Amino acid sequence: MIINFIFSHLNAITLGIWAIFFVVVLVRFIRPHWVKNISYVYLILIAIALHLFYAVFVTWGQYHLWSISSDFTRMLLAAPLPLEAPLPWMLEYVRSYFEGPLGYFTYYAFGHFFFNILVLFLVTGFFYAIFKFWDLRKNSFQTKEPELLCVLMLISGWPGVVVLVPLGFVFAIIYSAGSLVFFKKDQTSLLPAFLFATPIALMGGETILGLFNLYPLLKL
Repeated sequence: MIINFIFSHLNAITLGIWAIFFVVVLVRFIRPHWVKNISYVYLILIAIALHLFYAVFVTWGQYHLWSISSDFTRMLLAAPLPLEAPLPWMLEYVRSYFEGPLGYFTYYAFGHFFFNILVLFLVTGFFYAIFKFWDLRKNSFQTKEPELLCVLMLISGWPGVVVLVPLGFVFAIIYSAGSLVFFKKDQTSLLPAFLFATPIALMGGETILGLFNLYPLLKL
């Protein structure tokens, strides 16, 4: 059954989709006249939609799995959230919404499938605001460069974005130093560095964080 195949290979399929999307973004940067009708704002919206679609899809898949697995899992679907279940302080005011049927499942789905995406959006928005403010004050970027950086952060996902930002700056320093030493040019653009770092963050972010024992702290 195709649904079973998709969920059995979900990680690989998801990685493949993001890899294809990254190639589209790369083409948009290197050969903009090939896809000139695709703006970076549009790419940001597509990336956001892909993350939300993933969360909705796996939530549906989890519901379907619990509904057919056993009487216990079907009971969980109808169960409210126990009063002793912890909620982040910013969500305590909506606890009443978890007290009815599907309360426990809603809590489970939010914690496993939506919360990390919301954190990614907040972190990406924070860094995008910094890049945009930096550009407005210093005029340090070319047209739409902050938007492209925003797309790359969304592609990296969570916790990949935590790897992308520092790794991008490290590569930018190396790139700038190499341009100055070998080509006598003062190249300070972050884009080549972040484009190079994005596949690393996307595919190896968890492994890199694990090397520094940071992944358990960031796993949501």
